[in-house]
Amino acid sequence: MKIQSLTITIISIAALLLVGCESSSVPLKQSRHSAVATYDADISDDGRFSIIASVNHDAGYWDLEKDSLLYNWSHSDKTDIGIIAVDISPDGSRVVTATERDIALWDTATGKNIDFFRLPDSDLRDLAISDRGEYLILGLGDGRVIHINLKTGRRLEFLGHGEAINSLDISPNGRYVLSAGNDYSAIFWDSQSGQMLQQWKHNSRVILVALSRDGQLAFSAGNKANAFIWDLVTGKEVSRLDLGKRQYVLSSARFSADNLRLLTGAPSKQLILWNVESGLVEKQLLVSPRHKNRPSGAIIYSVGFTQDGDLLTESSAGFGERWSSKNDSNE
Repeated sequence: MKIQSLTITIISIAALLLVGCESSSVPLKQSRHSAVATYDADISDDGRFSIIASVNHDAGYWDLEKDSLLYNWSHSDKTDIGIIAVDISPDGSRVVTATERDIALWDTATGKNIDFFRLPDSDLRDLAISDRGEYLILGLGDGRVIHINLKTGRRLEFLGHGEAINSLDISPNGRYVLSAGNDYSAIFWDSQSGQMLQQWKHNSRVILVALSRDGQLAFSAGNKANAFIWDLVTGKEVSRLDLGKRQYVLSSARFSADNLRLLTGAPSKQLILWNVESGLVEKQLLVSPRHKNRPSGAIIYSVGFTQDGDLLTESSAGFGERWSSKNDSNE
């Protein structure tokens, strides 16, 4: 998940001027997943679990169906900030957590630590892990993307970006990577050869990318309201999201299992369900802020879908929330 708390917080202050007077929507369910603010979060692909990195240095792994905390993980070498980035593998079997100095890999079935290692000498900007925790990718501030086979130790450095990396995603089998950075480009590449398969140029820094689970679609978004859905095979544009405001930015995104919809979250607590084919809005909601009695925002760090089609969010306010995907008169 993207390490975005500082840059997105700055953006969210401006966004509050636009949405601070709006009322939050009413979720189907709301759970307090952190007593304090959070730095990052991720929801599993099947919508059953989430990992929350809170300001108190720890990362909590939650069962969303039972609304129970399964594990509370921390790094022995705690920094002043603590855990700043988390990711759940596509198959849900592993979780990776990172501080400014080190990375830990966890088994979600037992809660035990599998591996622990130090970070390279460059600031970590994003990370992601494949099924079974076999492959790990790191996006760095110097523009490198490091692809690591955690079983064999094989390491490949992708140098296709000229500037800092902002966002990453990895295919479930670990072979393909989608990366984006300050060089105005999103690149889809093969980790076995390091070869670029597709490259998409934007008119601003690319701050968010996401892959569909089946490897058919990609999503990329810049910081000036330019967001696109792409066909990974042909490289052609499928649709362009109608974001409206020129300075509108996104903080999280996920495709539905059938690739018909894309769910996005923003630093302005705005949750939007999009039609993939048309790029038009199907539903729009506002997640709950931390403080209800005064204007406050919520950065949506992760979005997801339940098995029956409801929507899920984890935000900087410390709430995990579930929402109906249906349009009705009460919204």
